[in-house]
Amino acid sequence: MNKDTHHISQALLQAYLDQELNQAEQQEVLSHLEQCPACQEELSRLESIFTRLDNLPELALDKDLSTSVLAQLQEETKVSPAITWILVLEALGAGTVIGLLIPAIRASAWLSRLIDTQTEIQSAVNIFLTQLASSWLVWWSGLQLNIKQTAKTLLSTGYFPGGNFSPWILILAAAGIGLLANYILLRSDPIRSRNHKR
Repeated sequence: MNKDTHHISQALLQAYLDQELNQAEQQEVLSHLEQCPACQEELSRLESIFTRLDNLPELALDKDLSTSVLAQLQEETKVSPAITWILVLEALGAGTVIGLLIPAIRASAWLSRLIDTQTEIQSAVNIFLTQLASSWLVWWSGLQLNIKQTAKTLLSTGYFPGGNFSPWILILAAAGIGLLANYILLRSDPIRSRNHKR
């Protein structure tokens, strides 16, 4: 039953008419039909449709189409001789290739060499990345040392009247100058002004 409107659905009524419901469902439909005139009306409408369909006269066909349909189906399912030979040759070719490859794979040790080569490549990449990281750390340490020495020189000359000097001050100053330069360049970019006309 449809819980929104509390009526039996058309599908359930058709199943009831076709006697496809189990005993409990059939009893539920019967008890609802006793109380609901709308569902009784729908059931009688469906019964009249089924009665009219059953009373329609049988039409005799002018021509028996079953033999022509079956013949056409058999013709469509036949494989042409050319396709058959192509499939046979492809199967023979695949079998030959597989037959030649299996002994070649068993006889040669190229697979183990390939695995060794892959391991060597991975080792070389790891060594390269380690060297890159260590050279970057050496460069960074050298940069910090140079900045500290420059700062000590500037402090000893009296340009900076402070006590301790951190190399981060120069790094931040350089970054600030770089950002300022980018802002100035991007602000006066002729391409940007051409593309964004108002």
